[in-house]
Amino acid sequence: MSRSPLRRARGLAGPGLGLAIASVGLLPAATANGQSSPAKAPAGDALFISPFGEPFRSATGLADWFAGADADHDGTLTRKEFAADGLRFHARLDADRDGRVDGFENNAYENEVAPEILPQSAAFRSDRGEPGAPAPRSRGLDGASSFGLLDEPQPVRGADRNYDGKITAEEQSQAAGRRFALLDEAASGGLTLPVLQARLEARQAPASGFGRFFRRRPD
Repeated sequence: MSRSPLRRARGLAGPGLGLAIASVGLLPAATANGQSSPAKAPAGDALFISPFGEPFRSATGLADWFAGADADHDGTLTRKEFAADGLRFHARLDADRDGRVDGFENNAYENEVAPEILPQSAAFRSDRGEPGAPAPRSRGLDGASSFGLLDEPQPVRGADRNYDGKITAEEQSQAAGRRFALLDEAASGGLTLPVLQARLEARQAPASGFGRFFRRRPD
C-alpha cells in the first residue's frame, strides 16, 4: 500500500520535520468561543488571517479573532492585548517549545496551518468559478495580504527582524508593536471592530481594469 504524500515527506526529511508538521499541523485554528476549526478547509471558504498569521475560516473570522484577542471584552483592543495575542499564536507554532519558531515550524505553518497563503494554493487560482468572488491575486494582493488587515504576505516570517530564520518571542512582540501602529491610524491607543471591519472591506474590495494595479491599499 502506498504511503500518503505527508508520510513520504516525513520519511525523506527525517524525524525533525515530521515532529514539527505533526505538532503544528494538528493544532486547530482557535476561535473566540473556545471551539476550534480544522487546520485545513477547502479552497474558496471564507477566510480571515489575523495580523499574526492565524487563520479563521468563517464568514465572521475578523470578529472571531477580535473577540478572542480582546481579553477584557470591552470592545477595544489595546496594544497590550494585541501583543498578547501575537505571543499566544507564536507559542502555538513553537512545536518543540524552544521559544523560537524556526524553519521547520515555518514550513509547517505554510503547508499545514495556512496553506492558502502559498501561490500554488487553489485559493489563488482565477478559475474557481465562484460568482462575485474574484481570486485574491486579481486584487493585486499577495499571500496572507489577500485575507487580512495588513500588506504582509507571510506574517510569521515577517516578524524575523534579523533574518536568521528564527522568530523569537521578543521579535514577535516587536512586530506586534509595528503592526499595531499601522492599524491604529488615529493613534488612539485602541482598535475597534467597526474600524477594522471597514479597513478589511476596503482592502478586499474588487478592483477592475488597470485600477487594481495602481489603487492605494491600506498597509
